[in-house]
Amino acid sequence: MKALTLAAGLVVLAAVPVRAEKPATDFRADFEQAFRKGRTFAVVVQPGVPTTSIYGVDGKSSGTAHFSVDVVDGRWKVSEGILDFDQTAADTLNLGEVMELDSVSYKDNRVDLRMVSVEAHKVTRGSWILKQRKPEPVATNFKFFFPFRAYNASDVPRAVDYIGHYLRAFPTQDEARLHAARLMSGAAEASHGRDSGRTPAREVASGVTSKKEIKTGMTPLEVLDILGKPQKEVTFENKSRWTYPDLTVVFENGRVKEVRF
Repeated sequence: MKALTLAAGLVVLAAVPVRAEKPATDFRADFEQAFRKGRTFAVVVQPGVPTTSIYGVDGKSSGTAHFSVDVVDGRWKVSEGILDFDQTAADTLNLGEVMELDSVSYKDNRVDLRMVSVEAHKVTRGSWILKQRKPEPVATNFKFFFPFRAYNASDVPRAVDYIGHYLRAFPTQDEARLHAARLMSGAAEASHGRDSGRTPAREVASGVTSKKEIKTGMTPLEVLDILGKPQKEVTFENKSRWTYPDLTVVFENGRVKEVRF
């Protein structure tokens, strides 16, 4: 009888799923070298993820609102947690968009990253009579459910790589913008290749009109859209120099500082 009772108990225990553990202290310490609150900028590499104004659906939030998505097995879906009610997407994130890490939290075999875009999105407010669209900062809370055990410091590289399919992290906004520019340049070239009716940006680069359109304060994305990829790129700290056949564009802190002919 005792043997039967013990066997039955073992069957019941076997039927109870093993609860995942929160990442250990050394995992968090190493992970936060790659993702540091207020000091990490990430480039969006998967377009179409929902986002919403940090001021919430009614526009009266203190600035902590966000749209939550679960990234499970490499795919995202709208979160359905207890706290994920009344989610209304104001827009979607764009390929190459730069976001800043606002907060990090850890759950069972999962990391949550609240990301706030450094670019404003147009958000619709008001009734149909007084409807208006105005630029507002937006945020998305990414919940990354790892399909592998993420517990110790040795698991951090794999976790960062998994997150990198959605968010490519950089320690400065300037580095993130430059990566975004290269990413968008590749996307633009692919688009030009599919559409023979459009003139490639690198062909426009030799035109006088294009030169005049490059102004101080422009972002790398704006320059790429006009001139295409540079022949040569040199970067040092917060400065970079892009060389074209007949002009050079100098950036500082992610913005055009000077154009040399």
